[in-house]
Amino acid sequence: MSTTRQFHLLTLHCAGAQAATSLAGGFVGAYLMKIGLGLSVALCVYAAILAARFALRLAVLPLVRRIGLRRALLLGIAVNALQFGPLALAEDPRWLAAWIGIVALSESLYWPILHAASAVTAAGETRGRQIAARQAATGSIAVVAPLLGGAILTQFGPAADFGLAAAILLLSAVPVVRMRAIEAGPVPAMRASFRDVDRRGMAVFAADGWMASGLALAWPMVLFTTLGSHYEAFAWSGSLAALAGVVAGLACGAAIDRGRRGTYLVMVAGALAAVFALRTGLSWLPAAAHLANAAGAAANGLYVPVIMSAIYERAKRSGAAYRFHLGAETGWDLGAIGGCLAGAAMASLTAAPSLAILPASLGIVAMVACVRDRPARGEGLALPDEVLAA
Repeated sequence: MSTTRQFHLLTLHCAGAQAATSLAGGFVGAYLMKIGLGLSVALCVYAAILAARFALRLAVLPLVRRIGLRRALLLGIAVNALQFGPLALAEDPRWLAAWIGIVALSESLYWPILHAASAVTAAGETRGRQIAARQAATGSIAVVAPLLGGAILTQFGPAADFGLAAAILLLSAVPVVRMRAIEAGPVPAMRASFRDVDRRGMAVFAADGWMASGLALAWPMVLFTTLGSHYEAFAWSGSLAALAGVVAGLACGAAIDRGRRGTYLVMVAGALAAVFALRTGLSWLPAAAHLANAAGAAANGLYVPVIMSAIYERAKRSGAAYRFHLGAETGWDLGAIGGCLAGAAMASLTAAPSLAILPASLGIVAMVACVRDRPARGEGLALPDEVLAA
């Protein structure tokens, strides 16, 4: 089986996972607000998930080594599908704690393997287009699925929506079953995972996690509140935003493969700065909130191919993609935990919920500083080779 076919099978899985996310996962923050947690508490809940995931990531290494990367990825998908039962009962603190534990365990298995598999199966000369095509596939689903999810939540309640999402998530494992073994390097022992960490890759992911705490975690809750806490209005906004992200991502992916990634980095930084300004300053008006949401999705459509093509190149060159992404995901958790706690503090100290997004904007500076380096080395955004994992 060619690596390209492997990448396509992963893309099919990602499309299915996105369908589940758009049906229910994208409404998690809204649901937490609906049951009365409040923005500050909800951000602290996300920080607790990330802290537990951080702790579990190394604890699961013996299991991953024993069953292999592909089976561990399947296990992560299966465990993730279990989250929706406790989530529907999250008004009870005991079920909320169970949901936190399940999500942390599933993601500690899932994300490092998915990124490592993507890194070693994406073709170097068309990596930008492949990543953009995957983003377009998942984004296209995100245009339609939120509308269905919002309607189900409104008409039938969380149990029906979450149950359907769990079933689709399990179905998304079928393409992974058809994959051959994932050749992403050895699974390190717990102590060895601390050695030869790619500090630059970890720093890039830390900056990404810090920004995501505002753009991907705090913002949906702010948007939901701004739109009157109505699931259907929230779904329409997400659908329109996803369409903007698809168009931007396809344009960026093609430009990367033509050697224009450095140019797009500058565009991405400016677009992200504009998005933060819109989301913190205009989110109290519904019409402005829709604009801010769409602008953020378009910026993300530019951002993901730029960052992930560079990261996947570095991971593949390392010869140990799984260990590379193990460290990188650790950086993401640390950045996102810090961003969530900063956002929670801002939300508790200010009257405008949208200001909880503001601390995450500092990640733009860190992202550019970590990524834009050595433009003369063939690709404008190739990360330096100062610490490659052996």
